[in-house]
Amino acid sequence: MASTKELETELRQLKAMLTSLGIPVEAVAPVRAEDRADFIAPGSEQHAAFLGLVPVESDNGDHITYTSPRTGNTYHLEDEITQFMNFHNPEKAAQLTLQQKVNELEIPPTVPESAPSIWRP
Repeated sequence: MASTKELETELRQLKAMLTSLGIPVEAVAPVRAEDRADFIAPGSEQHAAFLGLVPVESDNGDHITYTSPRTGNTYHLEDEITQFMNFHNPEKAAQLTLQQKVNELEIPPTVPESAPSIWRP
């Protein structure tokens, strides 16, 4: 794997080559993630919908549900069986997937201090 310094050198060379061919290379101003049209805020209603989670107001037993120990919110999957039909125990697979998705919804992402700059907002 190439080092950051090698990649930066290669990028400079590619920009110089494009410029020599008459292709303008313009600097692109960075855009905050929140300003992008496709941004979904972690933990939002849109994030829940993106994950296929549906909030449950009252559990009538029609769905496989999971209640978060962190928030007390209860969810079910929008499509809880179709994707698990080939599993030996589809209900258990749906339950585990539901738990993982709720955790992803409720635990905000973090970036470790050792992460490269490309992963930092």
